Amino acid sequence: MIKSIKIKNFAIIKDTEFKFHSGLNIITGETGAGKSVVATAISLALGSRADSTFIRHGASKATIEMVAVFEEKEYTVVREVSSNGKNRCIINGNGVPLGRLISISEKSAQIHGQFDNNLLLDPESHIDLLDTFGGQNILSYYLQYINAFNEFSEIKNRYNALITSIKEDSSKADFYRYSIEEIDRSNLVVGEDAELEDRMKFLQNAESISRALSDSYDALTSGDFSAESLIGSALSNLQSVSGYTKDIASLSEDLDSLSIQLSDVISKMHTLLDSSDFSERELDEIMERLSLIDSLKKKYAPTIEEILEHRDLIFEKLSNMGSFDEQKEELKSMLEESRLKLYSTGNQLTEARKKVAKELSDAVVSELAELNFKNADIEVSITPLKSPGPKGMDEVELFITTNKGEPLKPLAKVASGGEVSRIMLAIKAITADSENISTLIFDEVDTGISGITASIVGSKLQNLASNHQVISITHLPQIAAKGDHNYRIYKESDDSETYAYVEEITGEEKIMEIARLLGGTKITNATIENARDLIDNN
Repeated sequence: MIKSIKIKNFAIIKDTEFKFHSGLNIITGETGAGKSVVATAISLALGSRADSTFIRHGASKATIEMVAVFEEKEYTVVREVSSNGKNRCIINGNGVPLGRLISISEKSAQIHGQFDNNLLLDPESHIDLLDTFGGQNILSYYLQYINAFNEFSEIKNRYNALITSIKEDSSKADFYRYSIEEIDRSNLVVGEDAELEDRMKFLQNAESISRALSDSYDALTSGDFSAESLIGSALSNLQSVSGYTKDIASLSEDLDSLSIQLSDVISKMHTLLDSSDFSERELDEIMERLSLIDSLKKKYAPTIEEILEHRDLIFEKLSNMGSFDEQKEELKSMLEESRLKLYSTGNQLTEARKKVAKELSDAVVSELAELNFKNADIEVSITPLKSPGPKGMDEVELFITTNKGEPLKPLAKVASGGEVSRIMLAIKAITADSENISTLIFDEVDTGISGITASIVGSKLQNLASNHQVISITHLPQIAAKGDHNYRIYKESDDSETYAYVEEITGEEKIMEIARLLGGTKITNATIENARDLIDNN
């Protein structure tokens, strides 16, 4: 139940505050006085979206403060809309996300206006209407179906993902096999690329290397003045006198060591000379081998060691692919089992809906008869969907006729604006208790009606108000006269601005407001008496 609301710097309202009560609360006012502004402010306090266009001209922010009791707990809700685009939602002094407010208010208060009437014309909303009316008679079957649907969807998603993975891996498997064969065929050896590059450089410079080795070898070994001959002669001379002094003996040993090292150098040089013959075929083979290794590096990894590691990794992946078939069969079996469960619970839900559909049709027809639809008939059509959906296996649509002898047709195609408003009111009258909504707000529920029908609609709102708090914004005196509590929206202007206010009216003020609704700008004694009679007869 909404207890009070305070509106500040919102549209044409500068600062106004008023209390609501249990029963039927009626808000009236001249055209343009701001009735829609009040409805929008209440809507914001209940969690609808806001933007800076709501802020009164010249103000930095607009504020809506509502005190309400939702599910036996009192809340103070503040919505602040700032010109800088920052909006705040505060509950009991604490800033909260807007979703928190919605979760608190949506189960306790509903606002119905032209948008909700349009929603009634959307056939996709009719299944929710039927399920709401059915209450516990449908809820248990619906919950079983939802569990089965979620389980089926989860298994189906896993199965489809596996099939996709199998298809992807099937093409990957061919690539893996090719890669493994290519790497194995190359017979890679870690470090061979560095050795081949050294050998290639040697062969590419073989002529220069051979000449240098030959000249060096000759200098060391050929003739009486070769290094080998000279060192040998010097060593022989020193050795002949090495016994005389330690210094000569030491020199003799050093020269002997040098002679041994020279012999080793000459031996290695000789070996290199024997192998320094240039081979164009060997060079080609080395270059071809290095080209192969380079291409494998570009394909798989930057080093031979990493290429071999990659080969082992994809071999392991290829080996694991064999388990897909087993997983597929297991999921296929689970999918079939869950599908049978889904259709079983879906059929039970359909049967429950069919039983409730007749009750809903009869209840709406009864309510419409009270709302001056004397020849109305409604049928709740339930047809099967092509495949199960998140709400069941049914397509639900209301068919209606409001004239005797006319066939039933889809509600969306035959109902006028005034008829839709009354149908919505009839539906709220029979579903409000099922929804356990404490506060119902109707914005211009009287659209398109007048006369006796308006009085009937007012009586229907009275009936609703016996079990719910009802707030109705109206322009019809027949409805306003039935209010347990009445409010008037009015405007005042000064030299520069216009202000709108809301005040609760009783007694003579209420009579004069009803008279204004009856007579417009010209209020006579007869009009006042008519207003008094309207109020007294309620």
